[in-house]
Amino acid sequence: MIKTLFFDVGYTLINEDAVWRQRCREQAEEKDALALGLTPSDIMKDVLEATNSFKPQFQTVIDKHKLSRMVPYREEFEALYPEVKAVLENLSKKYRLGIIANQSKGLFDRLVKLGIAEYFEPELVISSSEKNLHKPDIRIFELALEKSGDSASESVMIGDRIDNDVKPAKQLGMKSIRIKRGIASSQQAPSAEYEADFTIRNLYELDGILDKMQRE
Repeated sequence: MIKTLFFDVGYTLINEDAVWRQRCREQAEEKDALALGLTPSDIMKDVLEATNSFKPQFQTVIDKHKLSRMVPYREEFEALYPEVKAVLENLSKKYRLGIIANQSKGLFDRLVKLGIAEYFEPELVISSSEKNLHKPDIRIFELALEKSGDSASESVMIGDRIDNDVKPAKQLGMKSIRIKRGIASSQQAPSAEYEADFTIRNLYELDGILDKMQRE
């Protein structure tokens, strides 16, 4: 019996395309990046390579080029995917909803601004910066399960990254659903432990898949 659904945020609930375009532009405008001749496209290419290699996305770029400053993530460029509110409203009637995400402090307040906080139980919104634990560290998943009071077998992780979302969830015995969109859509599973139980293209597909899980 599935009781609790945990979501990632970026490229799961939120479209970050505009955020990444802006961030790459700003990083390319930094003095040391200009001196190296780095373009926004160069930086985005490095971000994609880091993602596919299961490395921290932007920090890897900074380290590779020895850049002195990492430009900030601009939350104001985030946008909810169009199906998010309707899907969360429907799912919240059947399951408890939470979040396990590598995010900055104040995540719940951001969910309020985005108009979706009402669908999540506040104690189940687990942000890496607030707990000092970062995916794929399995301890952040263990904390989420402890907060929910449900077993791993009663819980599902839904996210876009097979390294940060799928693998650690499977290690604990949680079901995993990969949403294949955004920067991590080109990630390839090097072994079975990275393979999600189900793969979807948008959140509308969740209801039918979860019903199938409940019958198994």
